[in-house]
Amino acid sequence: MTDTFNLYDVYEHNLNFLLGAGASFGFLPTLELKVKDESGKVFTIESLAHRLEEEGEDELRTVLFMFYYREFILPGLPGHSDVSFSPRRQSVLNQYERFLDTLVKVLERQRDTKKVNVYTTNYDSCLELSSDSLLSGFPGRFVVNDGSDGFRKKRFHTKYYNNRVVQKGVFDKYEEYVPQINILHPHGSVYWVKDNNEICVNYHEAQYGFSFTNEQNILIDNFKKIVGRKNNLFGHVLALKNHGDWRALDGCQFWQTYKKIPIVNPTKWKFHETVFEEAYYQILRHLSFELERPNSILVTFGFSFADEHILSLVQRSLSNPTLTLYVCCFNEEEKVVMQGRFLGYSNVKFISTKDNLTFSEFNQSVCTLKKDNE
Repeated sequence: MTDTFNLYDVYEHNLNFLLGAGASFGFLPTLELKVKDESGKVFTIESLAHRLEEEGEDELRTVLFMFYYREFILPGLPGHSDVSFSPRRQSVLNQYERFLDTLVKVLERQRDTKKVNVYTTNYDSCLELSSDSLLSGFPGRFVVNDGSDGFRKKRFHTKYYNNRVVQKGVFDKYEEYVPQINILHPHGSVYWVKDNNEICVNYHEAQYGFSFTNEQNILIDNFKKIVGRKNNLFGHVLALKNHGDWRALDGCQFWQTYKKIPIVNPTKWKFHETVFEEAYYQILRHLSFELERPNSILVTFGFSFADEHILSLVQRSLSNPTLTLYVCCFNEEEKVVMQGRFLGYSNVKFISTKDNLTFSEFNQSVCTLKKDNE
């Protein structure tokens, strides 16, 4: 039997949402591959990278990260994500916009705080693009806070999430908060740029672009085919060494570019710049503080809790008896896994639906202002 969630019951609470790759499925691929290990377990980008590192397969590991960059990172870079979208990708953005619109309607009902935090571990631009689209249709209805402040040069710091916009009457006879959506990236953002000892936010120019040669693209295409076939095993990945022109990697500058990108690698929590490391931990502290507040709600969707840092942070926060965690599960199989991760926590609820809980279904039947009898 599944637990239930209704925004009518919690809209006055301290609301927090955590979105993972499942929310952007269709816009970008998920980290799960189709190739399997010897035991039949499906590899993810993370587990395959670990295995290749253990085997000392540096060239294959390089191609894996080239594939990851080309398929997962590049489409989200400024300038790449602003082009026309396929109907499938546009439908994902439509669901993000629907999600944000629901949040705004919830905030409009709140009496006091009128603020919600949306954390995302994704590197795509879905939240930014859908926010901009929604704001263009309803100017002044709400504000989006991305943690930056400035005019031409927008500087990032988590302290800016405490900034609020107050709407006042002409003669100061009334004032109230404008509904605010905070967007936070605990895994970093492709929009971040290091400027001395500061982080600036740039939505217009791609800072981390890398162009592959034809030979390198052929290697990546071959790798993509192998890891995308259901019946393939790790041995098929190793067999790639016998195919293609591997001289294409000689003198390749890919790693120099990749290591500059301010995102958490799918393999390990490893930082290349202290200024970005500080930002990651400050965002995690922000999440921790929010979950310590009285009457807090955290709703997760499309997030597997494979990130041990976020998992342990949330588990510690569950000692707050007024915190309730709602874990949205794609299907019954995932629910079993999630129940194992939070075994013994009474303030964790597991949400599932009769059919697979897609982002569309989440917006239709879970994250909605419809009452139970509607």
